[in-house]
Amino acid sequence: MMAARPRNKQQINLPEHLYYDARWGTYRIKLVSGKFKSLGSDRDAAVSIAREYNLIARPRIGIKVDDLLSGNNGSMLGESAFSEHIPALLKRIIEDERPSADLTKTMENDAQRCQVFFANIPSSQITLQHVNDYITQYHSTSSANVQNRKVSWLKKLFSYAADESIMPSNPASNKKMRRVKSKQRQRLKMEWFMTIHSVAPLWLQTAMDLSLQTTHARLEISRIRYSLKQPNSKSCGCFWYEAPQETPFGRVFGILYIHRQKVAEKEAAHVAIPIGEELKRIIDRSRDKVVSPFVVHRLPEKRSNGISKEVSHISQLTPDYISRAFSALRDDVGCCDHLEPAERPTFHEIRALAAHLFDIQGIDPQSRMAHTDAKSTRIYTQNHVQWVEVPYAEIKTKAG
Repeated sequence: MMAARPRNKQQINLPEHLYYDARWGTYRIKLVSGKFKSLGSDRDAAVSIAREYNLIARPRIGIKVDDLLSGNNGSMLGESAFSEHIPALLKRIIEDERPSADLTKTMENDAQRCQVFFANIPSSQITLQHVNDYITQYHSTSSANVQNRKVSWLKKLFSYAADESIMPSNPASNKKMRRVKSKQRQRLKMEWFMTIHSVAPLWLQTAMDLSLQTTHARLEISRIRYSLKQPNSKSCGCFWYEAPQETPFGRVFGILYIHRQKVAEKEAAHVAIPIGEELKRIIDRSRDKVVSPFVVHRLPEKRSNGISKEVSHISQLTPDYISRAFSALRDDVGCCDHLEPAERPTFHEIRALAAHLFDIQGIDPQSRMAHTDAKSTRIYTQNHVQWVEVPYAEIKTKAG
């Protein structure tokens, strides 16, 4: 007796008597009468109809309720649940894509949810309906942006699973993204900046001032060190000259090197900013009784069992802490109470304010912000790292 010819890729994991017709791109089921019936081109719908038909018309083939309750964590025909594959898939995603620490943590949390949700669902049985149910269960009250990110996560996870033949296709590929409203967040006005700055603690004033002068965001600001022995590709910090250098614009005391992680693979990710009078004043003013290598620093009020994985010193602040403190103080002073919560500017908006202030001085802010399409910059190499040296420029404020 000849062995049955193995099914091709399109036929893998289809229920008994359901076939894929590549000529028309449709699925056909063989009825008990011997005739074939087209079930259309939607795989999920065809699989669901075929299983239901087999359950009723072919009870020996159809999967019974007793089978579901008694075997293999609800898996069918001995197939393992999708949750068992998730740890290995996550490991491969991280190795292949090398996400930032923050994104890695987010994906780990998403993977844990998936392990719970898909604990009793075999890989080949996952459909678009499961995707919808997952979003409803965990993110029904989230914004359109958040829901879209979670759909993208499922698409990524399933694409890796399909690549490893764990599932025949990506069940999230047909999921439509939600329409995202145009940005509601209002730009930060200088008077609001000054109002918040006037009542902020020294460490938050320092963070705000550094962001305004450098145009950089909370992550880079939280990593600026008082002193670097030599510039390097992974650190943000100050390299001081032995003596100030006189320039047509003013005295320069050193260079502030900033490595912007978000565009880490781009040339403009490494920015060298001259330390003039204003930056030096901010850095000098930040020094207090706390011994810390970081310009923006603060000792925790309560003892803890350890420090966050996001920081390297007990006095270093996480980017999230900086953002939350800024927003809380913004609401305390009430300068933005006339705006809806979603419209109120966050710490990140200091970048846009700084870019605007430099722009009206006639200074192109793109190179300073580590934007890769900056036009007039001078690139030089130090220790095999290319740095974009930006022009001497300062924003004069009454702060401090």
